[in-house]
Amino acid sequence: MTKRGNRVRKLRVAIDIGGTFTDLVAYDEESEQLIVSKCPSTPPLFIDGVMNALEKVSISPGEIVSLKHGSTIATNAIIERQGAKAALLTTKGMRDVLAAGRANRPDLFDSNWDPSPPLVPRRNVLEAAERVDYEGTVMTPLAEDDVRAAARRMKARGIESVAISYLNSFMNSTHELRTRQILEEELGDDVFVCTSAETLPEIREFERTSTVVVNAYLAPVINRYLDALIKRLRDWGYLGEINVTHSGGGMMSAQAARSVPARICQSGPAGGVVGGAVVGKASGVENVITFDMGGTSTDISLVRDGRPSIASEWRVDWNIPILFPAVDVVTIGAGGGTIAWVDAGGSLRSGPQSAGADPGPACFGKGNAQPTTTDAHLYLGHLDSKMFLGGVMTIYPELAEKALEGLAGQLGMTTAEVASGILRIANANINSATHLVSVQRGHDPRDFTLIAGGGAGPLHAVHVARDLGIPRVVVPLSPGLMSALGILHVNLRHDLQRSVLKQTQDLAEEELAAVYDELVDEAQRVLAAEGMTEDRRRVELSIDARYYKQTPYINLALDRIPRTTEDVEAVVKRYEDAYFREFGYVFPRDFASIEFVNARVAAIGLTDEVKLSMSSASGTLAEARRGSRLVYFEEVGDFVSTMLYERARLANGVEFEGPVIIEQADSTVVVPPGAAGGVDEYLNVVISVNGH
Repeated sequence: MTKRGNRVRKLRVAIDIGGTFTDLVAYDEESEQLIVSKCPSTPPLFIDGVMNALEKVSISPGEIVSLKHGSTIATNAIIERQGAKAALLTTKGMRDVLAAGRANRPDLFDSNWDPSPPLVPRRNVLEAAERVDYEGTVMTPLAEDDVRAAARRMKARGIESVAISYLNSFMNSTHELRTRQILEEELGDDVFVCTSAETLPEIREFERTSTVVVNAYLAPVINRYLDALIKRLRDWGYLGEINVTHSGGGMMSAQAARSVPARICQSGPAGGVVGGAVVGKASGVENVITFDMGGTSTDISLVRDGRPSIASEWRVDWNIPILFPAVDVVTIGAGGGTIAWVDAGGSLRSGPQSAGADPGPACFGKGNAQPTTTDAHLYLGHLDSKMFLGGVMTIYPELAEKALEGLAGQLGMTTAEVASGILRIANANINSATHLVSVQRGHDPRDFTLIAGGGAGPLHAVHVARDLGIPRVVVPLSPGLMSALGILHVNLRHDLQRSVLKQTQDLAEEELAAVYDELVDEAQRVLAAEGMTEDRRRVELSIDARYYKQTPYINLALDRIPRTTEDVEAVVKRYEDAYFREFGYVFPRDFASIEFVNARVAAIGLTDEVKLSMSSASGTLAEARRGSRLVYFEEVGDFVSTMLYERARLANGVEFEGPVIIEQADSTVVVPPGAAGGVDEYLNVVISVNGH
């Protein structure tokens, strides 16, 4: 450990690597204070950004007692098609399962839309004769010669990783496991091999195959990244465990992440949701909508009763579903670096393309001449060029103005009108995404509080809340580091599942309970292997249910194992309530029966609590004032003189009325006319959207 004066610091460190910035939040166990750091990300060597963030706040390796890490490396590898050269081995006759996908599309009326290509081209989708029926009975034995022939072709083509997905293998994995043994013999240790039965024992053939293909596609990339990260940290002197957050809002060891890399695709956004839930709870609310807007994208999710919404399926791209349980996050291309442009019809558009971290917005002065959302904020006076990132990064207002003037000339508008229009379009895109996680899930946004995170979130939050009817906005003490704050709070989590595939009327007494008993025993073994003592273990139960013959299902949390007929009936009633809330109707029992699809168990290992510090220091609003400047507000339609306040000097209990700009190192809070707010005991800025 390293001493600070006479005190030894023991730091729990969380790092979130975003497309534009790398964020660090460290918790000092002795002082119970948070240490924060924000640095530009350093693509393609994102590890440099990690080391820069550690160095910026003078953290030494001996001070760190735990290190948690989240990133967008996996997601970016899929979006940019920078993954491994992968192959798929499947049942003879099922070669086109990836290309066929599902008979749907994101926009029924867009005739120009074409699906993205599969991660594995058809040439590298190979077949082996074998067949298992829907009950797991072997109908055609595995043709091992087919597997060895496929292995020879893979070796000749330089394949780096292989996914195995056979028909109905979730009911009987014998053929897949034997195939893996053969491929490992033929291809050696340098080629990663994974099976769908071990990765995801899921009924739906396309989704199961897609998930295991994503796993194979990412494995070499993630392994190389983790090898480089671990080596860099070891060379630096840190010898402890490195944990990786995953899409389910938990964490796993780096070793576990190597075997299931598809699990970590959404690690950063999931951390942001956990961070939003933590902030909401501290502020006295458990029903929140988390709104995390960074430099490249915006992540939106809903937390009800303090629990993030969990989806059984999410998609990196339209035709690439991943079926691991994941925090239900909607991500759109709306961030500070989102580029504004004029379409062929002469209309102003915003995104989804982004200037990212390099070259970044026009005002960064790195060569981009196209206007972005950040440029619009800077021109309208929402941002101070001398205070960006606490003044450590120079930005150029004249470059922002020049970029916006070019767009204004195309549209025949004033520069202020164009800049304001860019922000209105960004807000409209955010509102549409918020509807997906609230109204379209059966939730009224007026019953929730908006938690504004990310460097750009507090710039937009009040206008977004007004449009949605959300009455209150909470901006945490360090909004630009909300994902890293969430990562600091995540627990160890492993998700286990078994296929049930039984209609409720066909379930024998204790049949479902036997499945859960087996899963709970496995969960306890997993937690014991992770070194979790019994007092730190928690097991959460849930079940996937659907109307028989429907494809999608709803996941329902269970408070105990259903053992009796009455227990099963209670689950059925809860399914009907959930179905009605989401779709507005239910089917009569004599018309459609209900089927239990998967039994799920989450094995959770509790980490030490992170206590958010409270402030009792008093102060006045005048003490935090740092002047005024002209700021453009849509409500007024012009530039108005606006008070500026320094966030670090806003004390507990102070109150203010808009228009107000509150500035801090990692973000800026815009409080427009008509809104009012104050600072609570955790130094969150709490804004009443309509001023009362």
